[in-house]
Amino acid sequence: MKKFSKFLLSLIVITGLWVPIGAQAYTVEQDPIQFSYHPGYASNEIIVLHEAGNPSNVGTDSLDREVNFMKRNWQNAYVSYFVGSGGRVKQLAPNGYYQYGAGATGNSKAYAQIELARTNSAVTFKKDYAAYVNLTRDLAKQAGFTFDLDDSTPYGIKTHEWITNNWWGDHTDPYGYLAQWGVSKARLAQDLMVGLPEDGSETIVKPNKPNTPKYKVGQHVRFATIYNTPDDPNEKHINADQKWTQVGTITQKLDGRKNLYKIENSGKLLGYVNDGDIVEIWNPSQPTAPSKPQDSNLVSMVGTFTTDQSLPVSPDTTVESAALAWYDPFESMEYDGYVLANGYAWVSYVDYGGTRRFVAVGPDDGQVGNTWGKGFFN
Repeated sequence: MKKFSKFLLSLIVITGLWVPIGAQAYTVEQDPIQFSYHPGYASNEIIVLHEAGNPSNVGTDSLDREVNFMKRNWQNAYVSYFVGSGGRVKQLAPNGYYQYGAGATGNSKAYAQIELARTNSAVTFKKDYAAYVNLTRDLAKQAGFTFDLDDSTPYGIKTHEWITNNWWGDHTDPYGYLAQWGVSKARLAQDLMVGLPEDGSETIVKPNKPNTPKYKVGQHVRFATIYNTPDDPNEKHINADQKWTQVGTITQKLDGRKNLYKIENSGKLLGYVNDGDIVEIWNPSQPTAPSKPQDSNLVSMVGTFTTDQSLPVSPDTTVESAALAWYDPFESMEYDGYVLANGYAWVSYVDYGGTRRFVAVGPDDGQVGNTWGKGFFN
């Protein structure tokens, strides 16, 4: 079923205005992103519902903190509306702008995308949820959509989970966070149909037990997704197969950050993860087949090498092999052997995934003074 007015759609595309919401108990605060370039326009076929996914930001100022972060990093991810901190609503961009929150297909079709900031207060959540529902309804009216949620058509009100299931991605918000407060998919769909009092008096909540961190510093873990910084939003997750290894050690727990655990392998930073990114505890002693046979010329020798320049990590002693990672200048690595091959001296170690790695530390010319750092016969 077609869910939008062609006349209204044309008007929205042409104007790209900050469309005012009708008279409601909530007030839309204008807090616009300062775009350095025009992001373009969407085709205005859907509204996308999100939640911030940040269990570390649940205080009374969670909305402002989320918005400030998004405004600083809008080139990576941004939406047009954010709701939180007791039913407040902030508009960051005009309706109809191309936003970065739901993958290429979802972004190209989204009239508006709405994020919901988290809270640990039931009173605050009731107001947040009511404003979230009513804002969605008002935007749907503006765009000429029905109030149906996640139906089979490519039009109307969609959650990020619907985008994942039908077009692209792996996000399931906002259902996980709503479920923590006892709001089911069916409840959200019903509330969108009828609306809610802005004071939250008809929002029914049954908060689940808060999720506590499951892992500890020093544990070796295998991860499925990872982030480059402690404060990367969900949209910036990286699939583990894009890293040189999917196994690392938790070296630090970061309270108050979006991503709780710092992950390293053999002294190299891999990134940051949350409980949901971790697949399992990894036992380094369990047998693991190396990705390539170990070099038969490996000479056993234990040491620590400190670089004086950037050096690549290689899967073997072949000069043409692509770098898996890099050691920065003055970083150190512990090794358990070395190989002289293909004109270079290579120190070697086994990472926590059980795979042997190699780093060329200088030319194989017999001159220890020519190595690219200290700790290999010098």
